Amino acid sequence: MTKFSISNFLNTHEPRNGRFFTIAIDGRGASGKSALSEHLGGLLPGFVMLNGDDYFEPIHHPDVWGDFNDERFKQDIIEPLKHGNTFAYRPYDWHAEPHISERQVTVTKGFCLERCYSFTFDLDWDLRIWVETPKALCLERGLARENMPRDKALRAWHFWQAAEDRYIKELNPAGHANLIIDGAKAFEAQME
Repeated sequence: MTKFSISNFLNTHEPRNGRFFTIAIDGRGASGKSALSEHLGGLLPGFVMLNGDDYFEPIHHPDVWGDFNDERFKQDIIEPLKHGNTFAYRPYDWHAEPHISERQVTVTKGFCLERCYSFTFDLDWDLRIWVETPKALCLERGLARENMPRDKALRAWHFWQAAEDRYIKELNPAGHANLIIDGAKAFEAQME
């Protein structure tokens, strides 16, 4: 298997927006998106690496405790990046008071978002990376990282995975990806 060279990609392409590169990393929950983002961060000095889970907030629901605040995310980050290179980063911190703080972020070289459903955001993405990981492995990883009773975590993950199934069936994100990475294998062997 040939490794994908991110530096070769950047050196042979111009940013579609004419200002900076944009990369979206998408995949199921617990597919390995965060680990891939960390790997990419080491390959892309100067890029703003953003974890979309920073906009995961509490909701009132019998099975899940939170969901993505897409409206706030679009308002804070996506809309400003369509026209400029600075945005107000306002992550939700479950353990702080107040829960939302703010700081200005300026993108110079590039912006990389790793998040479930990231392909749905209306940015002119230069590179869409889909992390393909078996659903059962994602569930196993997801349950292992939850710090709560297993039955409660299992209900939540079944709810989230059903939503991911609909997204995959209806929008076919892998079919819209420029690059598919195997989330069950080492990223270092697939991308440099």
